[in-house]
Amino acid sequence: MSFLKNLFGRLLHGNRVRARDDERDEIDDRDSSSSPSEDDIASEPDEDTSEGDGSIDLELPPIRFDRWFYPWLLDLSAFADLSLSQSEAHVLDAFEQLVTGQKSSSTLVPRLPMVIPQLMRSLKDETMTGAQLARQITRDPVLVGEVIRVANSPYYRRARKISNIEQAVVLLGRDGLHQLVARVAFYPIFNLKSGHVTNLAAARVWMQSERCALACHCLAEQRGQDVFSAYLAGLVANVGLMVGFRLMDQVLDKQLDPIPNSGAFYRVFIERSRQLSHRIIDEWNFPESVIQAIDEQANPEPNAARSWLGAILDVADQYAKLNLLVEKRRLPEDEVDAAMFMSEPCYRRLLIDVQN
Repeated sequence: MSFLKNLFGRLLHGNRVRARDDERDEIDDRDSSSSPSEDDIASEPDEDTSEGDGSIDLELPPIRFDRWFYPWLLDLSAFADLSLSQSEAHVLDAFEQLVTGQKSSSTLVPRLPMVIPQLMRSLKDETMTGAQLARQITRDPVLVGEVIRVANSPYYRRARKISNIEQAVVLLGRDGLHQLVARVAFYPIFNLKSGHVTNLAAARVWMQSERCALACHCLAEQRGQDVFSAYLAGLVANVGLMVGFRLMDQVLDKQLDPIPNSGAFYRVFIERSRQLSHRIIDEWNFPESVIQAIDEQANPEPNAARSWLGAILDVADQYAKLNLLVEKRRLPEDEVDAAMFMSEPCYRRLLIDVQN
């Protein structure tokens, strides 16, 4: 974990700001019925990247989609109205130890490529030229391939195909590169093939995380807030969920224990996963605004005001879940009319962005 802590230790720490809060729902949807040292990584002072007076007016979607989204992750039609089984209780006990720090999570979260923190530091340096950034990117073949792929995507509508990394860097710009580097950095965490549950859910959790990050970016951009902190929050909000699925694979007996399917289990499991996300991100020393937003997801206070990023993350999380459920045809049309969200600019933009 120290590697990620060093990576983001001094990136984009912003002041806390407040926003109007709406009542949150739990999974039952009640309202709708060898790392470099820190000195090597971070040599710049913290910056205040908050803008304006910090007050935003952002309504939650009238419907929450958790009760359809989480069963879909595990190919279940719905969670059963059952009490905890013995194996489910065993998983929750192990998860509780992980969340409270009695059990180490260091073996469950992988390290990142060495080039990532170097490149992140360079992206903050306004004196770095496109050619210099391109030279750093060429040190990592995965980054090279992703930069070229994105530059040639329909989003940029290029008449001629780009094959030169320097041209691609200039086309994407610093904001685009920030997003791309963060996505490449965190993809391995969501692409772990460690067992049946993880194999089933990992790709789906990553799809939701990417879409949540895009929606966070759009909502922050609309309101003049820090777009990269918003994108980062959307991308990593589910890291605790992925660690929880990996833990489930370790605890369950592959021959005797079925995948948990009770609503009683997942109400606790999802709550613990959000708390673990907050613990991990706090240990990684992420930007303060991101830590606070994840904390507000993990420990919601119904009558308390939220930070600007907490409000944005909550809305973006639901947009991303809706987008996936519609795409995968897992949303009951007789209960939810997805067309009602088409008037929301960032939801419409998400429909376009996910195609690129």
